[in-house]
Order: sequence, then C-alpha cells, then structure tokens
Amino acid sequence: MHPDELKSVTKKINKAYQLNANAGAPAMVVAIATVLGLKSGLETKAAIIGALISSVFINPAPSKIAAATLKHAFAAEDPETRLQRLLKAPRIMEVRNLLVLLVMVTIYVSALVLYFGKSLDAIFWSVVVNILLTEVMWINVRISIENILRPYTLKEFHRIESPNIKGQGLLWTRQQWFLPYAFGLFIVCTAVVMLIIIQKSAARLLPTLLEDVGKLPADQIGGYLTQSMSALGGQVALPLTVVGVYMLASASVSAWRLARHQVEGARSVQESIEALVSGNPKLPAWVSTDEIGDLAQATSKAFARLRALSLALKESAQSLGSSAQELGMSTTKQTEVLSRQAAALQETQVTAQEIKETSTLAFQKAETILKDTERVDQISRSGEAAIELSLSGLESIRQVVVEMAQRIKELDGRTRQIGNITTTVKDLADQSNMLALNAAIEAVRSGEHGKGFAVVAREIRMLADQSIKATRGVRDILQDISSAIRTTVEITERGSAKIDGSLKQVREFGDNIRQLSGIVRENASSVRQISAAVAQQNAGISQIFQAVNELSGMMDQTMQWLRSSEEAMVVVQGVVTRVTGFVGEYNWEADQISSNAAGKPGPQTPAS
Repeated sequence: MHPDELKSVTKKINKAYQLNANAGAPAMVVAIATVLGLKSGLETKAAIIGALISSVFINPAPSKIAAATLKHAFAAEDPETRLQRLLKAPRIMEVRNLLVLLVMVTIYVSALVLYFGKSLDAIFWSVVVNILLTEVMWINVRISIENILRPYTLKEFHRIESPNIKGQGLLWTRQQWFLPYAFGLFIVCTAVVMLIIIQKSAARLLPTLLEDVGKLPADQIGGYLTQSMSALGGQVALPLTVVGVYMLASASVSAWRLARHQVEGARSVQESIEALVSGNPKLPAWVSTDEIGDLAQATSKAFARLRALSLALKESAQSLGSSAQELGMSTTKQTEVLSRQAAALQETQVTAQEIKETSTLAFQKAETILKDTERVDQISRSGEAAIELSLSGLESIRQVVVEMAQRIKELDGRTRQIGNITTTVKDLADQSNMLALNAAIEAVRSGEHGKGFAVVAREIRMLADQSIKATRGVRDILQDISSAIRTTVEITERGSAKIDGSLKQVREFGDNIRQLSGIVRENASSVRQISAAVAQQNAGISQIFQAVNELSGMMDQTMQWLRSSEEAMVVVQGVVTRVTGFVGEYNWEADQISSNAAGKPGPQTPAS
C-alpha cells in the first residue's frame, strides 16, 4: 500500500476508535472513580487529570497498531494471504489495543491508589471494569474498521478466481459464537460493573454503618438503616445511571450495527443472485469471516463455475459454429470434388479400356520382339563363331607373312653376298686387264717373239673387259633385286602391321558381338518379364474396372451422406445461434463482472 493511502486509512480507523472511546470515556471515568472511592473534589479532579494524561499516551496507539497491522497484511505476495490478513486485522487491532489499554490503565489506577492510599484490590476491579467497558466499545469499533477495509478486502477477494478463504480461532469472527458472545458481554458487563460499583460503595459504608448501629437503640436502627440505604442509593445513583445509559446506548447501537451488518451482507448476495437472474451477473460486493462471508464465497464460486461453464459453452458453440461452417464449406467442396471424381472415373474407365487394348498389343509386340530377339541371339552366336574363324585365318596369314618377310630378308642377305662376290670378280677383272696391258707392253718390247703373247694378252684384256661389263650388269641387277627386296620387306612389314590392326579390330568386333549377344539375351529375359507384367497388367485392369464400379456406388452413397450432412449443418448452426445468444445475454466478461461487483473502481493496492 502506498504510504499516503496507508496514512489515510489509518486516520479513518483512528477516528472511528476515538469517536467510540470518547463516547465511553465518561462511563469509564465515573466507574473507576466509584470503584476507587474518590469522594472529594480534589480526588475527582486528580482522577480526571490522570485520565487525560493517560489518554495522551493511549491515543497514538491505535494509529500505530493499525499502520503496523495493515503493513503486515499488504506485505503478502498472493491475494489470498492478503485477504486473510485483512479479514483478521480488526480483531488483531482489538487485541493489541486491549493489551496497551491494560498496561496504561493498570499504571493509571495504581498511581491513583498509591497517591490517595486506597485499597490495592481496587486496582484489579478497576482494570476489570475498564476492560469490560472497552470490549463493549470495540464491538462498534470492529464493525467500523471492517467497513473501512471493505473496499480493499473486496479488491483482493475479486482477484481470486475461486476463493476458498477459511480460518478459525478467536481472530476469525463467526456469528455462531460472536452473537452469543456479544449478548453475553453486554449482560455480564452491565451486571459486573454495577455489582462492583454497588459492592465497593457498600463496602466503604458498611464499617460506619455497623459502628453507628451498635451505638443506636433498637427502635432507631430501622430508621437509620433506611436512611443509610437511601444515602447509599444516592452515592451509586450517578455511576449506575451513567454506566446504565452507556451500556443501553452501546447495546442498542451495537445490535443495530450487527443487524445492519448481516442485512448488508445478505442484500449483497441477494443483489448478486438477482443480477444473475436478470442477465447482468456481478459478484457479491461482500467479504467477511462470518457465515454471510461464506455465503458470498460460495456465490462467487458458483459464479466462477457458471462463468467458466458459460464461456466454455460459448466458446464451444462458436467453435462448433466455425466447425459447422468449415464443414459446410468442406462438404460443398467435397461435392464438387466428388462430381469431378465421378467424371474422372468415367474417363478412367475409358482410359483403362484403352490401356487394356494397348497392353494386349504390347503383349503381342513383346512376343514378336522375343522371337526376333531369339533369332538375333542365334545370329550373334553364329557371328561369334565366324569371328573366331576369321581370327584364326588372319592369325595364320600373319604367320605366313612374317615367315615370308623372314625369307625375303634372308634373300636380301644372299643378294648382298652375291654383290660382294661380283665386286671381287670385278676386282680380279681389273687386275687381269692391268696384267694384259702389261703383257702387251712386254710383247711389243719382245718383238716377233712376243707376238703370240700379245695375242694372248689381247684376248685376256677382252675377257677382262667382258668380265667387267658382266660384273657391272650383275651389280645393276643385284641392286635392282636388293631394291625390290627392300620394297617387298617394307610392303610385307606394312601388311603385317595391317594384319595386326585387323586382328585387333576383329578381336574388338568379336568383343562387341559377344556384348551384343549378352545384351540380346538380357533383352530376351526383359521381354519375357515384360510379357509377364503385361499379363498381370491385364488382370489388374480387370480389377480396376471392378474397383471403378464399386467407387461409383460408394460415390452415390457419399453424395447422399453429404446431403444429410448439409441438413445437419443447418440444424447445428441454429443451435449455435441460440446457445451464443443465450450466453451473450449474461455478459460473462471478466472486466464487466468485476466492475459490476465493485460498483465502482476499487482502490489501488501497491506493494508497501
């Protein structure tokens, strides 16, 4: 609670206390003065001055006690604890003020007793009288404090969704024991205070009365006793009158305020129930520790349950309405979809027939392809065998070519040997020519004797020339042969290389043929599987025809159900409209209920 607000509330509580205390002060002072036996004007003045001095110390106590109690109450974190502390606050203030008053009255009376030399038992009886009168006064003070704190207790009470405030003990006031207690308190207080006043007055008169009775003759005792009783009546008349008037007024006011307290609580609950009946619900503007408070709590719980039920019903109705609307839209869409599906089913039936014809044709084609594939497989196997034979023939040709190249190379070597021999013959012919020339020269020198030798030398030269010519011709022929051999070798080597390339190509072709043969065999297997799949497809298409017919029947049933659903949606929409309107009549809104319950904005309750 804000300090300024706490100060204001404390001031109101103190004002209520002081008002009731001032109303009861004359009765308390007179009663105490009578109990103490203060007779002279000095004693009475001293008693009044002492009472005023004591009130100076007692008066600040209610404010401080109220401030401390309220600070403790508002220091709680949760609303339920704060509410319990606020409801106990009036009784706590009462007990604490009684303790303070007990101490101060004891001190005040003790001072008077000691100062004026009175009997010490007067202290006890004075305190008893003061406590009883103060308890009577606190009945009204407590009701005033409850009224002052009611806006704050209501604020905390309405913060609790489902209140369950319970307490026990003397701090938790219940009408079942407080009303008998208040009634008994008035009776006991009146009787005890008056008896104490009479007893104390009689006790002070009794010694003088006995002494005087002993001195008087017997015929005068009756008149003296009558006179003494009249004097006693005159002494106690004022105290008894003041106390009696105060008790009567206090009892009347307390009874009226207690009755009004009950009436206000009952009226608050009644107004809450009537507001519910009229369709403008509001929580009871009442909270207390008594049975009316229990009734207000029960009413608040019932309101909370009804509000939760109504809001849940409204939310469910709205959800149901939304669902019904969505279901209606969904039904419309489903109808459109089913119509399209029906058309699609017809198209599916036609398509399935076409697929069946296509699958039959595909099956026939697959059988034809399977036969062609088997024939291609046979051809590929024959091709593989022919390739193997070609490889063998080419390999034989390659070997012959290699061998022929080897023979030609050997022939080239022989040709070179012949060329060497021819060169040797040419050299011999050249030498023979030189020898013949030398012989001719020697024959000329010999003259007649050398003529025969000259003829021989000439013939030898001729033979040598012929040999040289012959060797030249042979050498030219050998060169032509050697050139032809080299050309043949080159051709043979190129042929061998081409044969090797052809062998490689034939081998690759053979590999390709074998791969092609494998593919053909795999294709044959695939074609067989395709044939089986097409056969299964034909069976599946027959099942599709049957399923399409069943779907057509199911669609007819579904369309009937959808039409029934549309009729049900219309009924549901009507129910939702009625339920929403019924709940809307009660205005179950949290802020509206709270404001109606409070009647006006509640006080602020910030943390202290």
